[in-house]
Amino acid sequence: MRVAVLMMPGQVPLDLVGPLQVLQCADRLSIDIQVRYLGPKAAMQWLGPLTLSGIDPLPEQLPTQDLLLIPGQYRNSLEPLAQQECVAWLKANAHYADTLMTVCSGTLLLADAGLLKGRRCTTHHALIEQLQAKAPQAKVQSDCIFTEDGRYLTSAGISTGIDTMLYWLTRACGHSLALAVAREMVLYLRRSGQEPQLGAWLEGRNHVDERLHRVQDAICAAPSQTWRIETLAAQAAMSERHFRRQFKSLTGMLVGDYIMGLRLQRAKALMTETTWTLARIAEASGFGDERQLRRNWARQEKAPPSVWRRASSQTLRD
Repeated sequence: MRVAVLMMPGQVPLDLVGPLQVLQCADRLSIDIQVRYLGPKAAMQWLGPLTLSGIDPLPEQLPTQDLLLIPGQYRNSLEPLAQQECVAWLKANAHYADTLMTVCSGTLLLADAGLLKGRRCTTHHALIEQLQAKAPQAKVQSDCIFTEDGRYLTSAGISTGIDTMLYWLTRACGHSLALAVAREMVLYLRRSGQEPQLGAWLEGRNHVDERLHRVQDAICAAPSQTWRIETLAAQAAMSERHFRRQFKSLTGMLVGDYIMGLRLQRAKALMTETTWTLARIAEASGFGDERQLRRNWARQEKAPPSVWRRASSQTLRD
């Protein structure tokens, strides 16, 4: 995976370090991630007496990247000439990245580059009005911590960069790796923007009972499998009664509801990634038949599967 980071004067430290910690953890656990740091200056003041160096100059043409990360900046530390250079560079090179991810005021930079026309986006709550003024044709949202619109991931800032990067990792590399990273970083319960996909795999993880984590890992690895309470209780080394109680107490949900949520997310993934019929998707997701899938779908979604599928496909095309 190739990731480029736009390094600009006045950068908010956690906007950079939070998402990078997710990538560093993923790199250590599983995949090879190459991170390249680009900016208008070879070095810059960063945190008090600390400075960052080793920043490559902005290339005339950005090599194709899986992700371009744009951290936010303190508004009283902006350097006008550096801002102008980066805006012009983004206009010419943003399309070379498969995904653009902004943290906090990084979204304003996309607005200045004219890249948010007609797109859903967000930023820090204190900057919402400024974003609306810079991008009047954008669909600015103030009631979420991050948004996804096609190639664009925009977040509200500071710690939400971690949530957004975990979401991107889930989308790019699968829920198993994102789950392993979240647990490694002691982030068992992650927030999702307005996307239930992330929560489906990481919901109910805000506990430290290793026995239940072991059971949840097994279910996440094969949600379509037939899971019996006696099998899960044995894996957790508990009686069935105690297992039911402990699972509900620590995860906030019944075992059956937890499994059903994972199966629904599996069905959603297949609906966006394949052209399979709903009956085939139902069978592959563990529902058995289309009727069972539709019944459980109606418990969580207002729109029927066909409408949801068309809308999701259109978002991906955009």
